[in-house]
Amino acid sequence: MITKQQIARAITFEQYIKQTEQIAHGESHEQLYKDEKMLRYTQDNLERMNRIKRDITIDSKLYNEVQQMTTPQTWVCITEPWCGDASQIVPVLYLISLCNPLIDFKIILRDENLEVMDAYLTNGGRSIPKLVMQETETGKELGVWGPRPAILQDIVVAQKDDTTTSFGDKVRMIHAWYGENKTVAIQDEFLTMFKTWKANATQNN
Repeated sequence: MITKQQIARAITFEQYIKQTEQIAHGESHEQLYKDEKMLRYTQDNLERMNRIKRDITIDSKLYNEVQQMTTPQTWVCITEPWCGDASQIVPVLYLISLCNPLIDFKIILRDENLEVMDAYLTNGGRSIPKLVMQETETGKELGVWGPRPAILQDIVVAQKDDTTTSFGDKVRMIHAWYGENKTVAIQDEFLTMFKTWKANATQNN
């Protein structure tokens, strides 16, 4: 569970975008972004996030399921502007959250909050983005999603020990997959998740 104190230190999606813009424009004082490669990654990521915000539509079935949720939730996304996967995913998670005003979407930066990150490791690694969904009032954890859609995560894991493909080619393959999938896998997984929550709530009443 992410505590209320940790959530209070989180930032909004708009603040996250503004911070990414500052980095992309060379206005960050963080040593990490003095590295030209990391700066370029972040510039590319900003372009991806802006494109997704502009072009992606939430499927009507998912929208309707999210709309039916009646318990206030807080979604905390652990991420970083330099992360390529995050640039493809975080805007989608945010757009899903906008389907219901009872969802409060927050962002925690991984590198500044390792105590949070280390509670949500993936196979022992600090993979991002990770989304932690909680009931706002009780703090009850409803689910954890990430760092990638399951189908892509399986591909990445399968290729982990492939020494015949360069790191750059693997990264390009991942972004090509996102481009071809057009957020369908993410939206399908969240549709299933919300249907499961609704079914469980019905059984418990």
